[in-house]
Amino acid sequence: MLWNWIERLNSFGPRLTGYPAHEASIDLIAQELQAMGLVVQSDVHAMTRWTVRETGLVVAGSPVPVASAFAYSGRTEPQGITAPLVWLGEKPRSLEAAAGKIAVVPVKNAAIGFLVRDLMFTRKAFYPSREEADFTGTVTTPLLSGLTPGIDLAAARRAGVLGVICVFQDMSEEAARDQYNPFITPYQDCPALWVGPAAGARLKAACEAGEQATLTLQAELAPDVPTRTLFAVLEGTVPNETIIVNTHTDGPNACEENGPAALLALARYMSRVPAEQRRRTIIFAFVTGHFQMPQLSGHEGQATSRWLRDHPELWDGKPGHRKAVAGLTIEHIGCREWKDVADRSRSAPTGKLERELVYTTNEVMDQVFAEAAAGRTKIRALTVEPRNGVHLGEGQPLFAAGIPAIAMCPLPDYLCSARRGGDLDRLDPEFAHQQVQTFARALLQLDALPAKVLGSPRPARNTLLGRVVKLGQ
Repeated sequence: MLWNWIERLNSFGPRLTGYPAHEASIDLIAQELQAMGLVVQSDVHAMTRWTVRETGLVVAGSPVPVASAFAYSGRTEPQGITAPLVWLGEKPRSLEAAAGKIAVVPVKNAAIGFLVRDLMFTRKAFYPSREEADFTGTVTTPLLSGLTPGIDLAAARRAGVLGVICVFQDMSEEAARDQYNPFITPYQDCPALWVGPAAGARLKAACEAGEQATLTLQAELAPDVPTRTLFAVLEGTVPNETIIVNTHTDGPNACEENGPAALLALARYMSRVPAEQRRRTIIFAFVTGHFQMPQLSGHEGQATSRWLRDHPELWDGKPGHRKAVAGLTIEHIGCREWKDVADRSRSAPTGKLERELVYTTNEVMDQVFAEAAAGRTKIRALTVEPRNGVHLGEGQPLFAAGIPAIAMCPLPDYLCSARRGGDLDRLDPEFAHQQVQTFARALLQLDALPAKVLGSPRPARNTLLGRVVKLGQ
């Protein structure tokens, strides 16, 4: 059933927050939970939805390929915006230099090995080995490059910039194409596009020649669009203690997000365990808003942060409330590693599994994961704990709330790709199955261990360099 659920979710197409495809996938999740005999509850939120209808870029009368629209950037009239181009390659960038013009901003696909290893988390254990699972200094990903394009679109608009073109550099055209990025910004009312390296070279030459361009980004803004978070409560014999199992439902492809398929599999498995053998009440939370966090959750935390704020009675342990003693977060299962080949002519499978980035936020969570993953034939994992206040993925709200947890958040290069077909062919069904089996074993262990043993998360470690970086933000 697991792979069937992944295929069915992917069949809806990109499930961006509040889109019809997203709502259809939520309907499917609700139907499957109800078929298991679970009572499904929902929170309905209202949002403003930005939907791209058409993009285009013409320089000196010739069309230039567009990789994708910059998510929630802005929109133009059908005729687009025609203005001179200006290259903003230097740092710090002077937005005033692009007033009344279209700014072109290069975005390097920089190596993130140092960043993730030494600033974002502390590495703890490696499966099957450090050599196989650790991040190297040369690791790159369009995801983090896309999240930090180096320009504030709202500030650009205030400075009089008419539009922005961000150029993915140092990656293949295939890797750059159809990236839905960034996904953590609100609507900024400044139309912007992404282009690949070849288009970037053409644009740089156009800037040097003082040429004009026409940027088109036709998009619709729809206010008061509903989007739902679902959750189901599986009661245990110790109902005042809960375990939260969560993921998000929105995403552009087969891996981002297929966590709901994993949660459905766990819900089905646990609902078949005799009631007298389940100690804790298990809450399965399928949250919306990961791809529009500013609207749904605010500017701090992830999409699950909103659900935690809305339902303290299920986890905070205050008088009359239940106490969450542990949590599990599952995202992006079954991913195989794809990277650019040496000459960056294309992206191709490396023959390896994608790294399983697994947060285990105290020593007991370390041990639980190690025991639950024992005997797997497909594994490439490293366990980490947050550093400098950074915790990637939907496990972050559990960590912030003081709930000890195991949270998996792999980072494949195609994580935010919105290509046709959803990159389903880049997933490994057996790998996904073994990952969910690991979390099923972990769930049984967490249910059996006393609350005192489960403990609390360790506070995030901070480095001097990390503190300097944060001060400069």
